[in-house]
Amino acid sequence: MNPETLHLQAIWAALAAAVIAGIGEWLHTRRLKRVQALAFGPAGRPRRWTVIAPVCRIVGVTALAWSLVTLLSFDRLTRQRDGRKPPDRNLMILLDVSPSMLLKDGGENGTQTRNERAAAVLKSVLDRIPGDRVRFTAAGFYTETRLLVKECQDRELILHLVGGTPFHITYEPGKTDLLKSLNQAGTIMKGWERKSTTLLVISDGDSVPPTGLNPMPSSVSEVIFAGVGDSSRGTFIDGHLSRQDTSNLSQLARRLHGTFYDCNVKHVPSEALKKLNAEDTGTARWRTDRRFIALASLAVSSVLLCLLPLLLEYLGSAWRPRPAPLRSLQPSPVP
Repeated sequence: MNPETLHLQAIWAALAAAVIAGIGEWLHTRRLKRVQALAFGPAGRPRRWTVIAPVCRIVGVTALAWSLVTLLSFDRLTRQRDGRKPPDRNLMILLDVSPSMLLKDGGENGTQTRNERAAAVLKSVLDRIPGDRVRFTAAGFYTETRLLVKECQDRELILHLVGGTPFHITYEPGKTDLLKSLNQAGTIMKGWERKSTTLLVISDGDSVPPTGLNPMPSSVSEVIFAGVGDSSRGTFIDGHLSRQDTSNLSQLARRLHGTFYDCNVKHVPSEALKKLNAEDTGTARWRTDRRFIALASLAVSSVLLCLLPLLLEYLGSAWRPRPAPLRSLQPSPVP
């Protein structure tokens, strides 16, 4: 069961325990009035501090119920990590599948195709991301964006998309429209949780119009552009010279408040993946603090409920009943 659901159930359990304990204390007080003289002596009154005893019992039972149910969410789990927690972050991969990605000028020696270099960059990113907490979504773009995989956790399936499959033959021929593709990708990410998504765009670049780019939805917390292909030496394709357009990619990254990296030789730095790797500090701190509070509450409430009967027995009343002394039995004289 989800720990957050258990936390809500702990609150309801505590409220139920408080109501039941309150009813019990009310009944106990009514019955106690009938035997006050027997319990507290001729004055019929206990010591003044005992008026807080019913409150202490109710608080102790309530805290005990909340602590026990809360600690169930940490069963066999560490304080910082819940292995049953569903993925709460998204990596949206926008992959260039245009014909220019099949040109061979990628890598340090220019012996890889741009698509092969894109596969190496993507594998490097996936190897540094905890797959149990991140959902992967991939879309290919050329003249438009087409969703390939939505919210999966299979890394091999994602890597298979950059294995050389000529996706471009399924598109209408034309020029790569990166701006339109980004807008369409934003529509895909629109319904996801706020600030839960990192957008990774792998491309060799494209001319970017000055207008028409929509802002990313609130679900996107970070945008990363990874450029592939040689940025200094171009290759002719379709009547024009094609090379990694670093200026336009970096300009587009700035317009989306993201970061551009030339990944033809190097990979995306680990610092750029911190939001995917780092646990939500606020959530982790709250879960750790809640566990500590539950343990402390369990200890205090248990001690209180155990000590309270002893305190009432020995310090609850100044009157101490004493048995009457036994008279020595003398044998009666025999007449």
